[in-house]
Amino acid sequence: MPDHSWSVVSTVREPLPLVLAFACHHLSLGAQTVHLFFDDPDDPAAPILATIPGVEVTLCDAAHWRAFDLDKRPAWQTRRQTLNANLVAQRRQTDWLLHVDADEFLWAPDGIQADLSRAKTWLHIPNLERVWIAPEDGIFDGAFRAPGLTRSVRKQVYGASYAYLQSGVSGHASGKAMARLSERKFIAIHAVKEKFRGEVSPGKTTAQARILHFDGMTARHWLLKSLRYAAQGKALLHSLHTRRRIGIERVMHADDPLATGLALHGEIFHLTDKQQKQLQAHNALLTCPLHLEHTVASYAPKVAVDFSATLFDAPLAPALDEIIKKIRT
Repeated sequence: MPDHSWSVVSTVREPLPLVLAFACHHLSLGAQTVHLFFDDPDDPAAPILATIPGVEVTLCDAAHWRAFDLDKRPAWQTRRQTLNANLVAQRRQTDWLLHVDADEFLWAPDGIQADLSRAKTWLHIPNLERVWIAPEDGIFDGAFRAPGLTRSVRKQVYGASYAYLQSGVSGHASGKAMARLSERKFIAIHAVKEKFRGEVSPGKTTAQARILHFDGMTARHWLLKSLRYAAQGKALLHSLHTRRRIGIERVMHADDPLATGLALHGEIFHLTDKQQKQLQAHNALLTCPLHLEHTVASYAPKVAVDFSATLFDAPLAPALDEIIKKIRT
């Protein structure tokens, strides 16, 4: 049976090193095209990514949204993401389409073809979440924890930080979807549905492939992204799972949001030696090397990139200061 072609689609608003690594990584796995919709049409990363063969760049400017018969940019991020994903799906330029965020990397050391061959409508790819097992150095350092341990085990492992974790992770535990485009379904955030707001279609779960979720490339990056939910109003904040919202509200109400936010990140994501051993005993802590420096050098040899946490954080400082001032007023 011939291989199935597949592509990736993502709506992005992230620093260049992350978006660059995301695109090159998926090309290296065999993606036919990486479709990047830049949420900020003036994003300086867009023209750089557009030079990479296999990457298709779309700027989400006013004209882009008018093409959907919308008079303005949708306020909800999830709506913008699904509109863009289904736009690509409607073109049917590939057999399968993976819809993920820029901080989510497909991990398929044995390839994805066997999974695609046994799936009819869509493929459910469970996710792992990156955790730190040493001080932050490179933005892709660390290991990956699996959700789904029993409640009693999660409480034993995480102690007080259990209050901020749902199913043992800070972000989602729902995985992501790769859709078979011949089926003409609706691609949602975590699943494929019969239609917009319809029921979830029956899908198959991958045997070994996983989505590696980097929920914040650094502590400051995680804090900035988390506080954006608070800055955009109660409705968006309350769309998060309760445990994540509790953590964000703790930061919002703190006398020193920056210090509290960085401390909270440590509680949630930095594992002690004891926690590492506990998770390993349950086969819930994995190492998944990505070799991204080599991958970027192969697919974007003319683009200089540095994956150090310090350099990644430097340009985020003004935005983080601004958003902290906003939530305090």
